Amino acid sequence: MSNKTHPNFKGKNNKGFTLVEVLVSLSIVTLVMTVVLYNYGTFTDRLALSSAGQEIAVTIRQAQTYGLSVKELVSSPGNFSSAYGTHFTLSDPGSYYLFADVVGDRIYGTGSVCDGGLNTECVQKFTLRNGIRISRLCSVPSIGLPVCAPASSSFNAMNITFLRPNPDATIRLSNNGSFFADPLTGQIVLVSPQGEELTITVESTGQVLVNMD
Repeated sequence: MSNKTHPNFKGKNNKGFTLVEVLVSLSIVTLVMTVVLYNYGTFTDRLALSSAGQEIAVTIRQAQTYGLSVKELVSSPGNFSSAYGTHFTLSDPGSYYLFADVVGDRIYGTGSVCDGGLNTECVQKFTLRNGIRISRLCSVPSIGLPVCAPASSSFNAMNITFLRPNPDATIRLSNNGSFFADPLTGQIVLVSPQGEELTITVESTGQVLVNMD
């Protein structure tokens, strides 16, 4: 019987992959998966950063609503005349606070605790998720370059408050509870685990802008 008709005969066109072909295929698959996973990580990183910025913007709007609607202070019953605000500090870069200005200095009380008790200025503490942190707090002058902490040691916290009947924001910089300055524009800069940055800009007019760098 001819070899060409033998049941076990395999022609040249029926041979399997060579070792080189297998290695090339694996290299291509590995390269594609690496690119996909890298882009997915970048996407989720930027998505988390964008979500954090939007949540902060919503909290600032919430403070504005409370301040203009004459909300009674839970920690000070019968008090309808206090400002409400948001507090950001480099001493606690993973959090920010919604507060009621019981004292009336437009600064968050550093000794306040978020336990819902009397005479505390803390209304709610928010925790930044997914490794997002506050990187810088900046005072933006009408002319010239921004002055930012921690590069500037003059201040380490920013307080943005609203008080009826004025819809404008008071942006007050402070250092360990002491008053420092009231710029017309303030910026909160967030940073992601991969180093991406997002800036929340607050104008004294009450305008809030969120911009991914």
